[in-house]
Amino acid sequence: MSSTAAVSPERVADTKGPTIVVVNCIVTAISTAFVFARLYVRVWMMKKFQLDDFFITLSLIFGWMVVAFSIVSVQSGNGSHIDTLTPQQISGAVLWTMVGFVPGVLSFSVPKLAAIYLLTGLLEPSKWHRRFLWTMGISCVLFLLGCVAILFAQCTPSRAQWDLTVTEKTCISPWILVNYSEFAGTFSGVVDLYLAVWPASVLFSLQLNMRKKIALCFALGLGSVACIVAIYKTTRLPGLANSDFTYATSDLTIWTCVEGASVIIATCIPILRPLVELIFGRRIMGSTNDRQGYKNYGNSKSNNTRDELEMNSRRRKVKGPYDLETNIELGKEGSQDDILQKDAHNAKLGTDGIVRTQSVTVLYGEGEKTNEAPLAKYENWK
Repeated sequence: MSSTAAVSPERVADTKGPTIVVVNCIVTAISTAFVFARLYVRVWMMKKFQLDDFFITLSLIFGWMVVAFSIVSVQSGNGSHIDTLTPQQISGAVLWTMVGFVPGVLSFSVPKLAAIYLLTGLLEPSKWHRRFLWTMGISCVLFLLGCVAILFAQCTPSRAQWDLTVTEKTCISPWILVNYSEFAGTFSGVVDLYLAVWPASVLFSLQLNMRKKIALCFALGLGSVACIVAIYKTTRLPGLANSDFTYATSDLTIWTCVEGASVIIATCIPILRPLVELIFGRRIMGSTNDRQGYKNYGNSKSNNTRDELEMNSRRRKVKGPYDLETNIELGKEGSQDDILQKDAHNAKLGTDGIVRTQSVTVLYGEGEKTNEAPLAKYENWK
């Protein structure tokens, strides 16, 4: 179909193949490090493996499948201009690029389910809000899989898209795929944004100090980065309708992998606080320096069967896989730091009288598990 004899050397040398391989390998390797760190915290430190961990692990597998297929497609000629390739190269490049889009879509859609599982367990939304979140997440996965369905079904027979020996074929306009993919990609970005903004709105309604709020909003709101990547990726989608398919879809191949890695990383970061504090030997979001970190994490036992953080001053429960406690403001006139200072003074003087107890307990354990370890139990006296 094409002949390299009439093509200039400059056009032959103009290829994005090496960039595809290098970028995909780097971002996937980075996401792999975050997933391993996440699994270390969950499996080794917390002694449990939850549904969101399964989703993230599965997403990482999809990410490496994208890398594998991108390498094969580049070896066939993907990233080069189509008129510089032989028919055999065109066939291989188109086929493996299309196949690579399947795990690519799953690599950034499945982690959204992990994020929903984490946030619903942490922030305890209402029954209807929970249903809305899961409906939104599952719909996003189905919409994105619709892109794959259209991609392979846009020609009859489907193999006519990469098998140049097939001359009798019927194809729909490629812009149908582009327009639908833009819709699905935009919806994916909106889901990422919602999952980033919603936790911030909840956390800012709690009586935590501003430093804690900002830190938690940052940890739980990194999905906004994935939203930006998703929106930018939609600008690369018209390459699917370009006659120079092997060159025009290069950026789309790269940004599909980048989006998958960014969503995986954003979903892993909120889980990593115990590991960070274990490494640095201090409580990153804490207000005092004398609390022990995770040195003996998971060694003690508790009969409590649910992860929970009870904020008794607001009578609100926030449950999650890591400690959110410190500097809980008890009223407009004082904070927990003030109480701790006064309590220490009163304890030395042996003051008698009516005492009010404010306790915050953070426990790890879930479902039927009964031998999980409490992270900390603090009793503050006033």
